[in-house]
Amino acid sequence: MTEILLIVVVLSFSFWVKAVAGFGGPLVAIPLLAPFIGVEQAVVVLALPNTVANLILLWTNRHAAKSNRKLLTRLLLAGAAGTIGGTVLLTRLDDAVLAVVLAASVFGYIAMNVLRPEFVLSPERGLALAIPVGAGGGLMHGALGASGTVFGSFYHSLKLPRDEFVFALTITFLWFGTLQIGTLAQLGSFGRERVVQSLIAVIPVFVVTPLGERLSRSLNAEVFGKVVLALLATSAIALVVGALA
Repeated sequence: MTEILLIVVVLSFSFWVKAVAGFGGPLVAIPLLAPFIGVEQAVVVLALPNTVANLILLWTNRHAAKSNRKLLTRLLLAGAAGTIGGTVLLTRLDDAVLAVVLAASVFGYIAMNVLRPEFVLSPERGLALAIPVGAGGGLMHGALGASGTVFGSFYHSLKLPRDEFVFALTITFLWFGTLQIGTLAQLGSFGRERVVQSLIAVIPVFVVTPLGERLSRSLNAEVFGKVVLALLATSAIALVVGALA
């Protein structure tokens, strides 16, 4: 009972953050839950509520579906290939080194935004980079589960409007989340207790996601951009701490 209560409280906060910024649910929840229930169980329990949260955000931002279709198609297909091919390749490399390299690139991007706030990646350049970014994000997802850091930085650099940014991130996470759930199911990770915990964990997602969405829409573009940068910095730090722990 105490374990379930902990999961509900942590997910209520973490998925409120996700609804506000467009990402950050597992990023916030896993480090908080792992000391009590372990990383593996935390990942498995989060898989279903994270998918539900992505579906809610995808639906509420569906009007942005017609934007960036070519870019997203290229990125998602390359990401799937990167995940499948990179899982084997990257598990042979040092996670700590990968985490530090990725975190350094994110902090470099944040520093560039602070020093050159006018920097914008053009749609043409973004389209050209969609395949390598998708493949790179897929590789990082396979090795570290850190695709949000890669894609959050990429979409932010395009300076997409708030709804397009959230839609792009959400469909990306939903795609990777579906691959993750399929893999976990194949590995037999969903035991009875974990399924029950995961189903209960869906309840706070339905409550806090609309609240976070409402707050997000009240933020102007400049404030929303700063929220995203702050979460990117947090994700980079968490990535390094997790890899070095």
